Amino acid sequence: MRGVSKLLLALALVALSASAFAACGGEETDGSTVDLGAAARESTATTAEDSGERSGSAGFRTPGGDNSIQNFGEEADAAEVAADTTALAGYMAARAQVDWERQCAFLAEAVLVPFEELAADSPQVKGKGCAAVLAALSGDAPRSTRVNTMTGPIAALRFEGSRGFALYHGPQGVDYFVPMVKEDGEWKVGALAPTEFP
Repeated sequence: MRGVSKLLLALALVALSASAFAACGGEETDGSTVDLGAAARESTATTAEDSGERSGSAGFRTPGGDNSIQNFGEEADAAEVAADTTALAGYMAARAQVDWERQCAFLAEAVLVPFEELAADSPQVKGKGCAAVLAALSGDAPRSTRVNTMTGPIAALRFEGSRGFALYHGPQGVDYFVPMVKEDGEWKVGALAPTEFP
Protein backbone atom coordinates (compact mmCIF):
# COMPACT_ATOMS: atom_id res chain seq x y z
CA MET A 1 0.00 0.00 0.00
CA ARG A 2 2.89 2.33 0.79
CA GLY A 3 4.30 1.77 -2.72
CA VAL A 4 0.97 2.76 -4.29
CA SER A 5 0.89 5.93 -2.16
CA LYS A 6 4.40 6.83 -3.31
CA LEU A 7 3.35 6.19 -6.89
CA LEU A 8 0.32 8.47 -6.52
CA LEU A 9 2.49 11.18 -4.95
CA ALA A 10 4.90 10.94 -7.86
CA LEU A 11 2.04 11.33 -10.36
CA ALA A 12 0.89 14.42 -8.50
CA LEU A 13 4.41 15.83 -8.77
CA VAL A 14 4.51 15.12 -12.51
CA ALA A 15 1.14 16.86 -12.95
CA LEU A 16 2.27 19.81 -10.82
CA SER A 17 5.51 20.18 -12.77
CA ALA A 18 3.53 20.25 -16.02
CA SER A 19 1.26 22.92 -14.56
CA ALA A 20 4.28 24.87 -13.37
CA PHE A 21 5.69 24.78 -16.91
CA ALA A 22 2.53 26.50 -18.05
CA ALA A 23 1.74 28.80 -15.17
CA CYS A 24 4.91 29.90 -13.43
CA GLY A 25 6.35 31.99 -16.21
CA GLY A 26 9.38 29.98 -17.22
CA GLU A 27 10.74 26.68 -18.47
CA GLU A 28 14.09 25.03 -18.96
CA THR A 29 15.25 24.16 -22.44
CA ASP A 30 18.76 22.83 -23.02
CA GLY A 31 20.00 24.44 -19.81
CA SER A 32 18.57 27.90 -20.51
CA THR A 33 15.45 29.43 -18.99
CA VAL A 34 12.72 30.93 -21.14
CA ASP A 35 10.85 33.75 -19.41
CA LEU A 36 7.23 33.43 -20.48
CA GLY A 37 6.43 36.89 -19.12
CA ALA A 38 9.19 38.47 -21.21
CA ALA A 39 8.05 36.52 -24.25
CA ALA A 40 4.55 37.82 -23.70
CA ARG A 41 5.72 41.43 -23.45
CA GLU A 42 7.82 41.14 -26.60
CA SER A 43 5.20 39.46 -28.75
CA THR A 44 2.83 41.26 -31.09
CA ALA A 45 -0.88 40.67 -30.56
CA THR A 46 -2.80 39.13 -33.43
CA THR A 47 -5.84 41.25 -34.24
CA ALA A 48 -7.24 39.52 -37.30
CA GLU A 49 -11.01 39.13 -37.31
CA ASP A 50 -12.91 36.16 -38.72
CA SER A 51 -16.71 36.33 -38.93
CA GLY A 52 -16.83 38.78 -36.06
CA GLU A 53 -14.60 36.70 -33.79
CA ARG A 54 -10.90 37.23 -33.20
CA SER A 55 -8.87 34.43 -34.77
CA GLY A 56 -5.96 32.42 -33.43
CA SER A 57 -4.68 33.17 -29.96
CA ALA A 58 -6.29 36.63 -29.95
CA GLY A 59 -9.63 35.04 -29.04
CA PHE A 60 -8.09 33.73 -25.80
CA ARG A 61 -6.60 37.01 -24.55
CA THR A 62 -8.05 38.72 -21.49
CA PRO A 63 -7.77 42.52 -21.40
CA GLY A 64 -5.68 43.43 -18.36
CA GLY A 65 -5.19 39.75 -17.49
CA ASP A 66 -2.24 37.36 -17.56
CA ASN A 67 -1.78 36.61 -21.24
CA SER A 68 1.64 34.96 -21.01
CA ILE A 69 0.40 31.74 -22.62
CA GLN A 70 -1.64 33.55 -25.29
CA ASN A 71 1.37 35.74 -26.19
CA PHE A 72 4.12 33.15 -25.82
CA GLY A 73 6.55 33.11 -28.75
CA GLU A 74 4.77 33.52 -32.04
CA GLU A 75 1.62 32.33 -33.76
CA ALA A 76 2.08 29.11 -35.75
CA ASP A 77 0.96 28.83 -39.35
CA ALA A 78 -1.90 26.61 -40.53
CA ALA A 79 0.36 23.62 -41.28
CA GLU A 80 1.84 23.62 -37.75
CA VAL A 81 -1.63 24.04 -36.22
CA ALA A 82 -2.89 21.05 -38.22
CA ALA A 83 0.08 18.89 -37.15
CA ASP A 84 -0.38 19.92 -33.53
CA THR A 85 -4.12 19.22 -33.71
CA THR A 86 -3.42 15.69 -34.97
CA ALA A 87 -1.10 14.97 -32.03
CA LEU A 88 -3.29 16.50 -29.34
CA ALA A 89 -6.54 15.03 -30.70
CA GLY A 90 -4.93 11.58 -30.82
CA TYR A 91 -3.72 11.93 -27.25
CA MET A 92 -7.05 13.20 -25.93
CA ALA A 93 -8.98 10.41 -27.68
CA ALA A 94 -6.61 7.74 -26.31
CA ARG A 95 -6.88 9.27 -22.83
CA ALA A 96 -10.69 9.20 -22.95
CA GLN A 97 -10.69 5.60 -24.22
CA VAL A 98 -8.26 4.48 -21.50
CA ASP A 99 -5.80 3.33 -24.17
CA TRP A 100 -2.62 3.64 -22.12
CA GLU A 101 -0.22 2.47 -24.86
CA ARG A 102 -1.58 4.90 -27.43
CA GLN A 103 -1.68 7.72 -24.88
CA CYS A 104 2.01 7.17 -24.11
CA ALA A 105 2.87 7.29 -27.82
CA PHE A 106 1.75 10.94 -27.95
CA LEU A 107 3.62 12.08 -24.83
CA ALA A 108 6.83 14.11 -24.99
CA GLU A 109 10.07 12.70 -23.64
CA ALA A 110 9.99 15.27 -20.80
CA VAL A 111 6.81 13.60 -19.52
CA LEU A 112 7.96 10.03 -20.18
CA VAL A 113 11.27 10.28 -18.26
CA PRO A 114 9.60 10.60 -14.82
CA PHE A 115 7.44 7.59 -15.69
CA GLU A 116 10.53 5.56 -16.53
CA GLU A 117 12.10 6.59 -13.22
CA LEU A 118 8.92 5.57 -11.39
CA ALA A 119 8.91 2.21 -13.15
CA ALA A 120 12.48 1.61 -12.04
CA ASP A 121 11.77 2.51 -8.39
CA SER A 122 8.30 1.06 -7.76
CA PRO A 123 7.72 -2.64 -7.05
CA GLN A 124 4.23 -2.45 -8.61
CA VAL A 125 5.52 -1.45 -12.06
CA LYS A 126 9.21 -2.36 -11.90
CA GLY A 127 10.55 -3.19 -15.34
CA LYS A 128 7.38 -1.97 -17.06
CA GLY A 129 6.92 1.06 -19.26
CA CYS A 130 4.79 4.17 -19.50
CA ALA A 131 1.49 2.35 -20.13
CA ALA A 132 1.81 0.28 -16.94
CA VAL A 133 2.68 3.37 -14.91
CA LEU A 134 -0.30 5.29 -16.33
CA ALA A 135 -2.59 2.35 -15.63
CA ALA A 136 -1.35 2.06 -12.04
CA LEU A 137 -1.68 5.77 -11.41
CA SER A 138 -4.91 6.50 -13.24
CA GLY A 139 -6.73 3.20 -13.49
CA ASP A 140 -9.07 3.82 -10.54
CA ALA A 141 -9.81 7.46 -11.40
CA PRO A 142 -13.38 8.16 -12.52
CA ARG A 143 -13.80 8.14 -16.30
CA SER A 144 -15.17 11.71 -16.02
CA THR A 145 -11.63 12.91 -15.22
CA ARG A 146 -10.52 11.75 -18.68
CA VAL A 147 -13.32 13.27 -20.77
CA ASN A 148 -12.10 14.55 -24.14
CA THR A 149 -12.73 18.30 -24.00
CA MET A 150 -11.67 18.93 -27.61
CA THR A 151 -14.77 19.86 -29.61
CA GLY A 152 -12.81 20.56 -32.79
CA PRO A 153 -9.30 21.41 -33.95
CA ILE A 154 -7.06 23.60 -31.82
CA ALA A 155 -7.68 27.30 -32.40
CA ALA A 156 -4.04 28.37 -32.07
CA LEU A 157 -0.51 27.19 -31.40
CA ARG A 158 1.91 29.62 -29.78
CA PHE A 159 5.49 28.43 -30.05
CA GLU A 160 9.11 29.35 -29.56
CA GLY A 161 11.70 26.89 -30.80
CA SER A 162 10.63 23.38 -29.84
CA ARG A 163 8.22 24.47 -27.08
CA GLY A 164 4.68 25.63 -27.46
CA PHE A 165 1.12 25.82 -26.18
CA ALA A 166 -1.95 24.49 -27.97
CA LEU A 167 -5.05 26.59 -27.28
CA TYR A 168 -8.55 25.30 -27.92
CA HIS A 169 -12.18 26.01 -27.13
CA GLY A 170 -13.93 23.29 -25.16
CA PRO A 171 -17.59 22.63 -24.37
CA GLN A 172 -19.76 25.13 -22.49
CA GLY A 173 -17.48 28.06 -23.32
CA VAL A 174 -14.46 26.74 -21.41
CA ASP A 175 -11.06 27.40 -23.00
CA TYR A 176 -8.01 25.19 -22.51
CA PHE A 177 -4.28 25.11 -23.15
CA VAL A 178 -1.81 22.23 -23.29
CA PRO A 179 2.01 22.47 -23.30
CA MET A 180 3.48 20.90 -26.45
CA VAL A 181 7.02 19.88 -27.39
CA LYS A 182 8.42 19.33 -30.86
CA GLU A 183 10.61 16.21 -31.01
CA ASP A 184 12.20 14.91 -34.21
CA GLY A 185 9.97 17.20 -36.25
CA GLU A 186 6.70 16.06 -34.62
CA TRP A 187 4.58 17.75 -31.97
CA LYS A 188 4.17 15.77 -28.73
CA VAL A 189 1.99 16.44 -25.70
CA GLY A 190 3.86 18.00 -22.77
CA ALA A 191 1.34 17.42 -19.95
CA LEU A 192 -0.92 14.65 -18.72
CA ALA A 193 -4.08 16.77 -18.96
CA PRO A 194 -5.26 20.08 -20.42
CA THR A 195 -5.50 23.15 -18.18
CA GLU A 196 -8.47 25.51 -18.14
CA PHE A 197 -7.81 29.17 -18.74
CA PRO A 198 -8.82 31.18 -15.66
